[in-house]
Amino acid sequence: MVASGAVLMGCMALGLVGWFASDAGGHGTTRDAIRVGADGWLLAHGATLHLTTGAVSATVTALPLGLTVLCAYVAHRLGAWAARTSAVEDAGTVLLGTVVMSGLYGVVALVTALLAATATAESSLLRAFAGGFALAFVGGGSGILAGSAHVVDWRGRVPETGRAILKGALAATLAMVAAGAVLLAVALVLDLGSAANVLSRLHADTSGGLLYTVLVAAVAPNAALLSGSYLLGPGFAVGTGTVVSPSAVVLGPVPAFPLLAALPSEGSPSPLTSALVAVPVLVGALAAVLVVRRFPAYGFEVGAVRGLGSGVLGGVLLTVLVMLAGGAVGPGRMADVGADLVPTFVAATVAMGVGGLVGGVGATWWSRRR
Repeated sequence: MVASGAVLMGCMALGLVGWFASDAGGHGTTRDAIRVGADGWLLAHGATLHLTTGAVSATVTALPLGLTVLCAYVAHRLGAWAARTSAVEDAGTVLLGTVVMSGLYGVVALVTALLAATATAESSLLRAFAGGFALAFVGGGSGILAGSAHVVDWRGRVPETGRAILKGALAATLAMVAAGAVLLAVALVLDLGSAANVLSRLHADTSGGLLYTVLVAAVAPNAALLSGSYLLGPGFAVGTGTVVSPSAVVLGPVPAFPLLAALPSEGSPSPLTSALVAVPVLVGALAAVLVVRRFPAYGFEVGAVRGLGSGVLGGVLLTVLVMLAGGAVGPGRMADVGADLVPTFVAATVAMGVGGLVGGVGATWWSRRR
C-alpha cells in the first residue's frame, strides 16, 4: 500500500500546488486539482485516459516514463526493505510476497481510477489494475528478490553465459538510452532560442515555469528513447504523416512544448547526419567488450556468442522501451506519436547484434593476446 500511495499522494499534492500557483484557485475546485494528479499517476501505469469536451474527444495512451520510473524505483526499494525485514524462507515465499504486493498495488490503481472518473475524464479500469500489477510485479518483485539474496541465490542457478548476455544486454540498452539523451541535449542546446520562445509564448511565470520543468522531466525519458530510435535509422513520428529520421524530416504543426524545439528542420538532413546510424553498432561493440572483461572468454566461439547475444537482446529490450515511449497524446493527428516498431526492431537487433559480435570477437582476441 505504501509503494502505491507514496507517489500517488505526491502527484495529487503537486496537482494542488499547480492549481493554486496557476490562478490562485480561480478556476475549478480542489477535487479537480486532485483528480489531475491522480490521472497523471494512472497514466504512468498505462491506464489510458479518455477526455471529452463538447463534441471533441481524445484518448491519451502515452506514458510519462519519468513518473513510471519513479514509481518502479519506489516499489523496488520498499520491496527490498520488506524482504530484509521479513522471514524469507525460500523462492516460494518470494513469489508469494511479490504477488501479494502486486495485487494490492493493482487494487489501489483500480480504486483510484474509479474515484477519479468524471464525465469528461475517465481512465480505463482494466488497464489501471493491469498496469499497477505489472509495475509492482517488476519493480517490487525485483526489490524483494534483491533483498532476499541471502536466502534465494538465483545467480548461482543461471549459467555464466546467460548472466553475461543479460548484463551485456542491459549495458547496451542503457548506453543507447544515454546516447539518445546526449543527442537530445545537444539538439536543445543548438536551438535553445526556440525553446525559450515557446515558453515566452505560453506566458509562463515563475510557478508556471517550475511546473513545466516537472512536466518536461516526466516525459524526458520518452524523448531520449525516441532520439534513440532516430539513431537507429527508422526515426519516429510526431503526428500522423510525419517522420523524423537521419534520411528525411517531414513535419507539420507541432504543439507548443519546449522539448519539441529539439526537432530538426524539415527537408533532407546533412549527409553527416547519416553517420549517426553507426552509434548503435558502436554501442553493441562496447557492451560486448564490457561483457568479456567482466566474464573473461578465451574461446572465440564463446566471445562471439556472448557478444552477439548481448547485442540482439539489447535490441529487443530497446524496442520494448521505444514502444512504451510512444502513444497518443491528443486528438487528431497527435494520436500518432512514436516509432514504427517493426523497422525499429530490425534495425536495433541487426546493428547492435553486429556490433556485439565484432566487439565480442575483438575483446576475446585481446584477452588471448594478453
